Amino acid sequence: MKLLSKEQSQTESESIDVGKYIVLLKRNWLKIALFTTLVTTIVILFVLSIKPTYIATATLLIESKSTNAISIEEVVGIDSSQQEYYLTQFEILKSRSIAERVISQLNLRQNPEFNRDLAKEQSLTAQIKETIYSLPIFSSENPAEPVSQEALDQKVRHSVLGHFRSRLSINPIRKTQLVRISFESENAQLAADIANAVGEAYINEGLEARLLTTEQASKWISGRMGELQEQLQKSEFALLEFLAREKLVDDSGIDVQASTVINDLILRLSSVTDRRIELESAYSTLRTSKRVSPGDVSTISEISKHPQVINLRSLLAEANKDLTELSKVYGPKHERMQSITAKRANIDQQLRQLLNQLVLGIGKELQAVRVQESLIAKELEKKKSEFQQLTVKKRQYEALVREEETNRNILNVFLNRQKETTATSDFESRNARFTDVAIAPQYPSKPNKRLIVVIGFMAAFLTALSVVLLNDALNNTLTSVKHCEEKLGLIPIGGIPKVKKPKGKKNLDSEIFHNDKFVAFNESIRSARTALSLSNNDSKLFAVSSSLPGEGKTTCAINLALAFSKMERVLLIDCDLRKPTIAERFGHKRFKPGLTNHLVMNTSIEECIFKDEKSGLFVVPSGMPTPNPQELLSSEGFAHLLAKFEERFDRIIIDTPPALVVSDTMIISKLTGKVLIVVKASSTRLATLKNTISRFISHDVRLDGILLNQIREKSSKHEYVYGDYVYESDHKQESANVS
Repeated sequence: MKLLSKEQSQTESESIDVGKYIVLLKRNWLKIALFTTLVTTIVILFVLSIKPTYIATATLLIESKSTNAISIEEVVGIDSSQQEYYLTQFEILKSRSIAERVISQLNLRQNPEFNRDLAKEQSLTAQIKETIYSLPIFSSENPAEPVSQEALDQKVRHSVLGHFRSRLSINPIRKTQLVRISFESENAQLAADIANAVGEAYINEGLEARLLTTEQASKWISGRMGELQEQLQKSEFALLEFLAREKLVDDSGIDVQASTVINDLILRLSSVTDRRIELESAYSTLRTSKRVSPGDVSTISEISKHPQVINLRSLLAEANKDLTELSKVYGPKHERMQSITAKRANIDQQLRQLLNQLVLGIGKELQAVRVQESLIAKELEKKKSEFQQLTVKKRQYEALVREEETNRNILNVFLNRQKETTATSDFESRNARFTDVAIAPQYPSKPNKRLIVVIGFMAAFLTALSVVLLNDALNNTLTSVKHCEEKLGLIPIGGIPKVKKPKGKKNLDSEIFHNDKFVAFNESIRSARTALSLSNNDSKLFAVSSSLPGEGKTTCAINLALAFSKMERVLLIDCDLRKPTIAERFGHKRFKPGLTNHLVMNTSIEECIFKDEKSGLFVVPSGMPTPNPQELLSSEGFAHLLAKFEERFDRIIIDTPPALVVSDTMIISKLTGKVLIVVKASSTRLATLKNTISRFISHDVRLDGILLNQIREKSSKHEYVYGDYVYESDHKQESANVS
């Protein structure tokens, strides 16, 4: 086996292998061509069954401001200056009322194109639906109730309306007041007639709506006139009665004078309140002292600033000064000291008497201020009450005046509208007109048969191409030798073509190798033999295994042994002790004495070996069944037996069980040191194969190569018949690459 170099792998991963896809397309060209041809044929048949349809278009101008003899829009609320106005008109053109008007005008219910019940031949879709609904699964055991004629007419009406609206298209032209009315029909003239009829129906419906609105507005205005006149008379009488009852001429100067008086009273009350608070503070301070002293009133301005208090306090200060100076010279019993002491006491007594009188005066003033404050507050409340009454009267007066003016204005407006509506009640104003009427088209608009066929062909071709490429991309198995190189980066030692099993037999026997008709199969085996010969000069032993059962490892082991026996003395050992098949392949019984008989029962080794007469191959079958195959293969006796065989034979090929099923292969491969893995093409998953390789590498077993088995190549395929076998061969089979 040959490993690809890193540079080669990187180059292949960076570039796209165009040749691979060319080969893939060549291999599947017939499938692609058949699928494309089939789909294209179906598309052509479908296109030929489609009836041609014609589209006629009329252009309508929707005017934002129609000619109005009266401004009735102010009554009915129409505002054509807004963008929503045009959007509303477009939706009106699509409305059911317009459609029903046209259907009735042109009697489309009697046209088979719109009423499918009148059609002589049912469409393909209708036939399919009828077939499906006729199936037993959709049938009901209860008999259907008879449908009334009214229900049938309603059903036909809705069906015709649905067909009509599905073929009508309204397309406004951007940044203009124009709108295209298009209709699709199998009849060219009918398409033009319906497009024009839709425009006329829209114009007539708009005109009728305006006239009806005007008429209703006129009736409503006339009905409201009497009520408005009566309301105006009541409002005028109520105003006059109020002025007479309140003896008022008007309300000028009333609120200004009352407001001035109230503001003056508020200022006076605020001043008196401040004086009361000041007196209360001083009086409260003096009343808390049991005896009034000059020091208690020093902070009260009303007393401390009194002239007599200031004079007495000055005299008291001079007496205190003289007393202090004399006390430094004379004693307390001196005449001058006694004289100045008496003077000081007299002044102090006068000051205290004066303070008591002033405190009494503050109390009386406080009472007077409180009385004054109470009177001013009562007067203020009285004035406020009077002012509130005046305000209420003024508000009543203003309300009556407003009501009278409002009723008069409304009555004037209604009088004007009534006269305008009466004068122009027969005036017709159209809000739309045709700029281009629809004419019968000369050529059908669809189907574009050539384009549909081309699109169908391209879609079928691309679909088939995509399926082929996707199938190849999602393929997670190995299909060929080259595929193995691409997926694993490994070059297998060879590729074995598929040989069909004979009917009634489970496995292939050894006779196929001796038949010259199986040239490709025999050549692939010989190529694998050559590759193994060149890469296995250092050892006579090698094991043959696979990942899972059914991959053909036993067939490959037998045919490789037969190929080697043409040049060497070869021994084939069946170490698949659980499901042995080699003895049967050579025409012997399944449990012919062999390996287990020698290891367990010490049967002579010569009795456990038989020779194939045609090829000269020596074979050791598995022997009798054993309950402990792993212990047997791990024994020293088995290793010693292999050593003896190496002395007698040039090459020893060992058939082992599948590596991922049991661990017998790992035991054998540790003795051989290398293993050949057989992979079934288009079956074994890459993840399974990689797991198998990883297990061998983790046990220090060298990978002797990969043999790709049962390759299917369908290009240039030939069949060879040999007895009960049918062999599929391909002259383009990829040859093995030899290291």
